[in-house]
Amino acid sequence: MTRIQRTTIRSLAFVIATMLALAVQIAAANPTAKSQGLWVGGINYISEFQGKTLTKGGTRRANAAFGSQAFDTPNSIVFDRRNNLWIAYGGGASVIELSPGQIASIKSGTPTRPEVILRSGKSGYPNPFITPGSLAFDRAGDMWVSDNYRGILKFLPKQIQRSGAPSPNLLITAAPNFVPEAIRFDASDNLWVSQFQLPYEPSNSMQMARYAPGDRAASGPANPGLVVNSPGLVFPVNFAFDRSGNLWLAGSNSNNDELDMISAADLGGTGVISPSAAVNITSSSFGKLNGTGSCIGGIDFDRSGDLWVSVGTDNADCGGNTATEVVEFTPSQLSVGGNLTPSVTISQNLKKTNLFLLGPITIGPTIE
Repeated sequence: MTRIQRTTIRSLAFVIATMLALAVQIAAANPTAKSQGLWVGGINYISEFQGKTLTKGGTRRANAAFGSQAFDTPNSIVFDRRNNLWIAYGGGASVIELSPGQIASIKSGTPTRPEVILRSGKSGYPNPFITPGSLAFDRAGDMWVSDNYRGILKFLPKQIQRSGAPSPNLLITAAPNFVPEAIRFDASDNLWVSQFQLPYEPSNSMQMARYAPGDRAASGPANPGLVVNSPGLVFPVNFAFDRSGNLWLAGSNSNNDELDMISAADLGGTGVISPSAAVNITSSSFGKLNGTGSCIGGIDFDRSGDLWVSVGTDNADCGGNTATEVVEFTPSQLSVGGNLTPSVTISQNLKKTNLFLLGPITIGPTIE
């Protein structure tokens, strides 16, 4: 073997080793890169769908569905960086954590106690929260929780490693003109909060507040750097950001449910702004309002840019609507807007064992 051949082989070996090491790093940084699951919250249980169900839809059995009599009404479901599932239960004033191993055990039929249970103290004082509504994690791994009564609470990673009633590391206090609903972080680690505008104005009661890291550095009254008046929605449900940083709002106006998109280009600056919706979407799949609020439960984007929405489908009270679907709109549909027919619809089966009552949704890892 010549020196050139040996040098070439060593170079190739180095390149292959480097590529393998890089692949390991990428896999470690993004453990769910190969698969994704659609997680849907409901009154009785949380369901996970995956694979062909996400492309074909239909009345399909959930890959897994689980719940507990000890907890009720999941208001929010979200995964942290380690793929632990966190669930905020408004009915039980609790936030729980399930590890991937625990979720797999639950799927196999093994009863499991949550890894962590955060709830109010024994004295009854609302510490840490009264009614946890929405959950979100920032880049540092801190957990943020919205509470209609207390405000927005921040917990450090070390505070949520074990069960208990920790005092929040930071509290943005609720006030008559600040009632937080859904929360989510954008790609720049800004915390966004949907809130009611008080005093109530039927023409425009929904606002979005943006808290840059500096705006949320200390406890106290709400002081967002930017407040965005909704372009017509009066009942805030949920929101999500697409890959381009556009803000999608879900809720209802005085007549029907809809999705409104505010362009990323309109979300800069500070102060109070009132941008117009760049895209508006309505659909017969959203159900018909009955004067009781929105028939949309939650929205989230998957890695392909498809938008998933949980909806109530009949004309009953949407708060007690047992007819539930999860629908999908593709990026091409979202770019056009209008009155759309979903690209994919996952329907409730007759026994309601795959979906039951509209609730929050999130895209996360699959359960194998």
